[in-house]
Amino acid sequence: MTGVPLSKICKDQKMPSLSKVYNWIKENKEFSKNLLQARRIGAQSYIDQAIEELSEADNKNIMIVREKLQMCRWMASKLIPIYGEKQLIVQDTKVEITWNVPDPQITDVTPIHALAKANPDKSYSELEKELALNS
Repeated sequence: MTGVPLSKICKDQKMPSLSKVYNWIKENKEFSKNLLQARRIGAQSYIDQAIEELSEADNKNIMIVREKLQMCRWMASKLIPIYGEKQLIVQDTKVEITWNVPDPQITDVTPIHALAKANPDKSYSELEKELALNS
């Protein structure tokens, strides 16, 4: 989370080996999720460190600082969604169609409904025209 690479952490004798950590990532979803979150926070740490280095850069080290900034930009674009070029758009595409079936005991039906029952293959506008001609 502080921006120290996992490979560097695993070189410490008190820490598990890098291959062991990779096995944990593969076998344990919760560990994998936590590690990804730590890397996202670490990427933010890299950005902060790069900003500090840029403010202290001079003619001698500007190219090295520029390379570090490029790497930080790339990492941030991959790990932190707000820095990425592509924004994730979540769209709710659930469509629900409902209709009410009239109660068969109700006999008070408008003339257009009676025509629609008798001519189910006609459109509403055709039924309106027919109703106007019959009136």
